[in-house]
Amino acid sequence: MGPTTAGQQGTAAPQGAVAADAADDETILVTGLRSSFESIRNIRRNAPQVIDAIVAEDIGKLSDLNTAQTAARIPGVQVYRQGGEAQNVVVRGLPNFTTTYNRREIFTAETRSVALQDFPSANVAALEVFKTSSADLVEPGLAGLVNVRSRMPFDFRDGQIAGSVWGLYTRQGDRLSPNFNVLATKRWDVGDGEFGILVNASRTEMQYLDAEISNTDFLQTFRNENGQIIADGGAGTAARFPDIQRMFYRSGNRVRPSINGAIQYKPNPDVEFYLDGLWQGFRNKVDDRLLAAELFNGAQASSLTFREGTNIVNSGTVNAPPGSLFSFQGGTLNETDTFQFAGGARIKLEQLDINIDVARTRSTFRGSTESVDRRWIGAPTIRFDTATPRFDIDRIDFLDPAAQSFDGLFEENQRSTGGDWQFRGDLQYNFDSPFIKNIAVGARYTDRKADRRYSNRFGQASAPVNAAALPLEFRVFDGVNLGGTTVWAAPTYESIRENLVPLRRLVGFSDEPVNAALLYTATEKNLAGYGQITLGNEDLEAIAGVRVTRVRTRVAGPQPTGIADIDDGSSNTSVLPNASFRARLSEVVQLRGAVSKTRTLPTYADLNPALVIGAPPPGGIGTPSAPFQAFGGNPFLTPFTSWNFDAAAEIYFSPTGFVSLTGFHRRIDGFIQQDSFRVEDPTLGTVQISGPVNTGEGRIYGVELQGQAFADFETLPDWARGFGLQVNVTYLDAKTEQPDGQGGLTFQPITDQFNGVSRWNYNLVGIYERYGFSTRLTYNNRSRFRATQQFRGDDIYTETARPAGRLDLSMSYDLNERFALFGDWTNITQEAFRQDFTSARNGAPPADFIKYLRYDESTISVGLRFRFGG
Repeated sequence: MGPTTAGQQGTAAPQGAVAADAADDETILVTGLRSSFESIRNIRRNAPQVIDAIVAEDIGKLSDLNTAQTAARIPGVQVYRQGGEAQNVVVRGLPNFTTTYNRREIFTAETRSVALQDFPSANVAALEVFKTSSADLVEPGLAGLVNVRSRMPFDFRDGQIAGSVWGLYTRQGDRLSPNFNVLATKRWDVGDGEFGILVNASRTEMQYLDAEISNTDFLQTFRNENGQIIADGGAGTAARFPDIQRMFYRSGNRVRPSINGAIQYKPNPDVEFYLDGLWQGFRNKVDDRLLAAELFNGAQASSLTFREGTNIVNSGTVNAPPGSLFSFQGGTLNETDTFQFAGGARIKLEQLDINIDVARTRSTFRGSTESVDRRWIGAPTIRFDTATPRFDIDRIDFLDPAAQSFDGLFEENQRSTGGDWQFRGDLQYNFDSPFIKNIAVGARYTDRKADRRYSNRFGQASAPVNAAALPLEFRVFDGVNLGGTTVWAAPTYESIRENLVPLRRLVGFSDEPVNAALLYTATEKNLAGYGQITLGNEDLEAIAGVRVTRVRTRVAGPQPTGIADIDDGSSNTSVLPNASFRARLSEVVQLRGAVSKTRTLPTYADLNPALVIGAPPPGGIGTPSAPFQAFGGNPFLTPFTSWNFDAAAEIYFSPTGFVSLTGFHRRIDGFIQQDSFRVEDPTLGTVQISGPVNTGEGRIYGVELQGQAFADFETLPDWARGFGLQVNVTYLDAKTEQPDGQGGLTFQPITDQFNGVSRWNYNLVGIYERYGFSTRLTYNNRSRFRATQQFRGDDIYTETARPAGRLDLSMSYDLNERFALFGDWTNITQEAFRQDFTSARNGAPPADFIKYLRYDESTISVGLRFRFGG
């Protein structure tokens, strides 16, 4: 195997493409961890932007399950983990980045970006995170741009068949799943030129299970009447505690098939034509389940223990009335198919470089949810502990379906589609001058369409139905033993999906699925042009450019609103300048500086004028402790902008080693953030509505420190030189103007459950590679972040997330030149993700409780890596 510099891949790489290593003009042989270190070092050193990357040192050798997990190892990148994998990605405290695949914009269905977790790491040559902008890049978001780079035929010297097969065992899901990745490529001499073809296919599967024990987010007050605690939001002073405890299992089977291919043809050294394509699939069978213990409804209380000097209950026992235990069993199927096909040419005419690229993207998401609600018939005795949290339930037979009654059927049907045409052309004139290196100009046009359809319904039987009489197969589900009651009988996923017609008839529905009604359609046309000049030489380089972009967006609901500003759409023109310099003070020391302006557009869902009501809470009526959830957009949102300032000092002290210190500042105007408030509806009861708002100004300050090296010291014996180390630490202070609950705005931390910002984020990686054996031990962690803030009358309710540290191990051994054994162990320590809440109602002092503890999946995999040819 012998991949050359990634700049030789056939995509229309702009002048800012990081792969080209013009300074050293060297070949990067990606054949081991040491060579991976070299690639990371050279990308950082020679790129005109501030960029960090992870490079696969061999085909299929990125040890992570998906690219989002790989991204978590890059300085300044934070991820939210759930369902056995890394999911939402945040760059330098913000989720607002552009995703590209081989330098082309890519997205999933109606969204503006693609989920990085949908890229299997085995298919990826490199993951590149651009933290500063230049005019020739596809418009980065506020946080930057993340590019997933695939392999191309000309990355290889000759033909090769390579890949890996492995078994993945999930410790909580207790399932062994087969996985594979295979790549085949070949190059031929054709006349005076050459021709190459590559095909890469993979399939990853995981049976995952997360376990989550929780207190409800509503802090109820109670009065005492002869030993009976009665919920009383106004006058209750006898006790305060969360009035529902829940045990939730997020479980399912997730499959991601993927195929990508490419053709490259060079009739001569100065002309190259290429075609490449990608199919990315996602199949997720979600069989989540919940058990909720309701501690209200006039329960007889005893053995209450209180926090010292307060009426806040730590633990106790309640003899609850019949029907106080609720459960649902989900049967959800989500599927996504994303296709992207592209072609183009790279032409050199003496001092002029011409790049042309045309791409077509089409993505579809389909989802259907079936959920069977039940209640236990008997009157339970519930011993609860709000501090742990935990509950133990007596006087209920959890193994017998006949002890349950049917409480309703919830159905959900949704479909989203998105597609675009992309065109870009770039011209770069290279000067024979000691002062001017080149001038580049270019244009990009995209024509985007999307739509979103969604409906749900909930129904109950007209007469009581015992759960044992349902046309379903029940199975005793044995989850994760967290202490307390964690085992109960529940319908199987398969029996729910296979018996939908009789279930629908039972609640008075038609036999057909609920029709997915149109929520919105979106159209968008974006035209951009840029000009950029590069000055200097290899020791001192400066870049200045400007990008002018005009976008017209229209998001329309199923019916016109009658408001012209909504129905006609909006247009926005932005002028986005950038300037940067890179100064090599010596072969070892390098300084950087950059300033740029970026613009981030609202998502189509954020602009949607419709309101969507979610699944009903137990009982079908919203209450303060279990409200209806509603989600909507804001058609009056405007794009938000940011001025970005970066400065870096870098020391490159060996072929694999460097240390860098980067400081950055973002000055934001009109940041878009989710907000929540509650209303009382005469039909639905309590409804919590969440939607986006422009929050005003924002500011982000941060520092990144990173370093890597192998122990290349002549005084060490040969075996000891195999040790290596990577370290990165990021500090962030990210705040935006947000409502303070008193009618004003104050600077507060960016607040979001999935995209919250931790002040500290760090990665520690220990490496050893010698004599055919390599191992990598990685620890990743981040500090707490504010996940939610809501204004509930006189209660400013907040939730704070405390992410769990993660320890991963990857090992491999080369049996010979063609075969290697490998193994991976993720989330070794299985620390709990913890989220706390603070609440105060009706003038009572604030009280803190654990909202939930989540124990994420841990995986063990063993496999064989192979390579023939090359």
